[in-house]
Amino acid sequence: MDSHSLKAFVAVVDCGSFSLAADKLYLTQPAVSKRIASLEQQLDAKLFNRHPKHLTLTESGSVFLTSAREILREFENAQTALQNLQTEIAGTLRVISSHHIGLHRLPMVIKKFLGEYPSVELKIEFMESENAYEKIKRNEADIAFLTLENTSDNDSPGQDAALGLAVHIDWIDPMNIVCALEHPLANLATVNLKTLSGHQAILPEKKTFTYAVLERLFSSQSLSLTGTIPTNYLETIKMLVSSGLGWTVLPNTMIDEFLHVIKVDGVTISRKLGAVSHKNHLLSNSARAFLEVAREIWPD
Repeated sequence: MDSHSLKAFVAVVDCGSFSLAADKLYLTQPAVSKRIASLEQQLDAKLFNRHPKHLTLTESGSVFLTSAREILREFENAQTALQNLQTEIAGTLRVISSHHIGLHRLPMVIKKFLGEYPSVELKIEFMESENAYEKIKRNEADIAFLTLENTSDNDSPGQDAALGLAVHIDWIDPMNIVCALEHPLANLATVNLKTLSGHQAILPEKKTFTYAVLERLFSSQSLSLTGTIPTNYLETIKMLVSSGLGWTVLPNTMIDEFLHVIKVDGVTISRKLGAVSHKNHLLSNSARAFLEVAREIWPD
């Protein structure tokens, strides 16, 4: 059993097809099929059910998948440990960021980091926090900057065993409920959650952590929360709300003079952002350096 066969197996699972896995690994489809066949022969077990239009894991394949990911992670950790013996900070660094953090938080970090460590090949992907979690769990990135699931202000950086993540940096991102200057809510002296629930809202999709924060808030008062035109891009939400189409909640960093902040009695909203890695993933020298630059830029 070799790492190439394991990588082919995991790639087929993640991509859902042999052809897409071949593209991901820069191989031909027959080469991927050969590696899977060799692995099945070594294990004396069938790993995939091959249907006409899709693949599914067999029971053996499902059991083996967890072990395959861990073996590959440990192999990569061994390589990283050897590389970390070198004093030079170089190599490839895979970073994932949510769109919001990538736009409002990361640019200064990236500029400073690349200025100090030009030998590092920095590869950055931007995606929703929920998808970034899955990428980190699949060992497809070294660090992810995202919205943390646990929004409690009492938690400090460390390991979140339940999620299988190590939290290296976290900070509170204050948010406010806003509407357009000409929106009817902007003319009210006092606003409560019940009043808000009677007006149209522009919100992220229900699967997002930001939506979950609002849903908990409204549910605590037995109120329903519904949003029209759901989108996960906060810049798009801001544009729609600025046009008077409804109210929303935005980070304070995005609120400008074209938005009215709605003060709701007894309500404060925030979410927790942070930098995470898989708890069993050994950070490279370049990953540690990137986190250190982030801490310098965001000292609090």
